[in-house]
Amino acid sequence: MLDKVCLGQAKEYFYCVSKAKQVTSKAVIPIKWNKPIPGWHKLNTDGASLGNPGKAGGGGLIRNSDGVWIRGYSRSIGYTTSVMAELWALRDGLSLAIQLGIRNLVVELDAKVIVKMLNNADNSNKKFSPLLFDCRSLMARFTQVQVAHVFREANRCADYLAKNGCCMREDFVIFDVSPSNELDNLLVFDRNGLYCYRQVASTLASVVSL
Repeated sequence: MLDKVCLGQAKEYFYCVSKAKQVTSKAVIPIKWNKPIPGWHKLNTDGASLGNPGKAGGGGLIRNSDGVWIRGYSRSIGYTTSVMAELWALRDGLSLAIQLGIRNLVVELDAKVIVKMLNNADNSNKKFSPLLFDCRSLMARFTQVQVAHVFREANRCADYLAKNGCCMREDFVIFDVSPSNELDNLLVFDRNGLYCYRQVASTLASVVSL
């Protein structure tokens, strides 16, 4: 009898303190670029670094509520990290939107770390704080501004312009129209609301058995 009690207590303890086995499965989710609502513009930005740190570039584009190209840009940044390149690209895009007189702006980028930095008042990282301060100051000049993280599949046009910046001879170029047929195709894809598909991992806890 005592043995059964001890065994029951041991099982209960094991269930309480042991880690459940993790079962990882794959899920495919649809992703697309979404047009901003009427009265708003959307800025997509991206940074690229060939080596991290390495030769870096930044870029982005502004589109209206019909998904129509307003302006695009690329910058050759030099030798730096991908985080620095992301911040450069964001600052350039915000400055360009202000020059165009845009008041309501949605900002999308595929770097979660930048979104966290913008939402965190901590400026302890002196390496990034000057660019962060500039970005926050520029954002304060809009009537309304929203910053959101998106998956890479919804940021492909900005990615193209960022990679273009890595290999440019010029320091900074503003494009009144799309600079290539390849980018034209990506723009049409986005404007028509077509989906890309991304495979993501989903983890489920399974019951532990003795």
